[in-house]
Amino acid sequence: MNDEQLQGIIDRGLATEAELAEAVEISSKLSEMGMNARSVIEVLAEKGVITQGQLEKLQLEDRRAEGKEQIAGYRVEEKLGEGAMGSVYKARQLSLDRDVAIKVLAPHLSEDESYVQRFFTEAKAVARLNHTNIISGIDVGESGGVNYLVMEYADGKTVASLLERGGSMDEERVLGISLMMARALDHAHRNNLIHRDVKPDNIIITKDGVAKLCDLGLAKMESADQDEPARMGTAAYISPEQARGHTDIDERADLYSLGCTIFHMLTGHAPFEGEDASGVLAMHLTEDAPSARDRDPTISERTDLLVRTLMAKDPTDRVSSAKDLISNLEATLRDVKAARGKSVGAAAAVSAAPRPKPAAAPAPKAPSSGAPKPRRRRRRM
Repeated sequence: MNDEQLQGIIDRGLATEAELAEAVEISSKLSEMGMNARSVIEVLAEKGVITQGQLEKLQLEDRRAEGKEQIAGYRVEEKLGEGAMGSVYKARQLSLDRDVAIKVLAPHLSEDESYVQRFFTEAKAVARLNHTNIISGIDVGESGGVNYLVMEYADGKTVASLLERGGSMDEERVLGISLMMARALDHAHRNNLIHRDVKPDNIIITKDGVAKLCDLGLAKMESADQDEPARMGTAAYISPEQARGHTDIDERADLYSLGCTIFHMLTGHAPFEGEDASGVLAMHLTEDAPSARDRDPTISERTDLLVRTLMAKDPTDRVSSAKDLISNLEATLRDVKAARGKSVGAAAAVSAAPRPKPAAAPAPKAPSSGAPKPRRRRRRM
């Protein structure tokens, strides 16, 4: 196991730093003496620090990290990312010989049976969705104590990575991506699923230019109890009602987060930035939505107004639904394209206009030596 995995054992409360250090020393000495070497976690199990069940889970995690684990017909190949809920891996579905993505529930969450049941309920709901702009669910299950969700594998880049690499995006491109996200949210909302964590990290742009929303319906699983107030989401994009810990969150919370995401795409910066998460949360609660045009005056007034409407503090002041947002974005995109078309046409007209002919150069004078030659007159036709 690497240092990160060993630190994870301490963070999860499976062993103290002293117990882990002792196990590392024993494992190293056994290896040096040429005796039957045992891993650190095997030593921890022998000393009774961890249970046999915990040992098996840790061994499974170790194999999976090395790309050696096969989960119910899927060969794990590489780790794609990690979050609060668990890790995501690229894998090969052996039966259909295709690439998929597998989200594995974090081990400490898998120990909570009620949480596992909600994970399966939400995962099955997501698997029923079928939309071009949503990462689709394929399978959900449990294998060797590992709870997992198999999803479509989208070969592309997240919007977050594109922003980190290139800063702000072109307004027309932003509106196109936003329109695809509005369609994705409309489909999800009509199926009674609220995302709760719309952000650049959860939008993937495929190599074909298709925007896909991922982690849909699973963000709310971070709550320990749906009856208790839970602040879910990411500070830079969280809606005020989520920041207050309200439980009656509806689709307008997703629209607020999408508004923050659009602002970030347009300007290269999140709408509210601070030294820590608590400061940013306070801004969402108290400060008016900033103007994207203040950051970039070339952004159209209509786009700026739409973003600020999405980011209204009171949900009743926002666009009422993803369906209405689709209509707004389509009209805004038409206006932006039309405005650009006019400017391009005007420039073309200027370049195509006849230019005044330059004055004719004076005829060269004849040499002064010798008798002057008679001037020949041209006959006018």
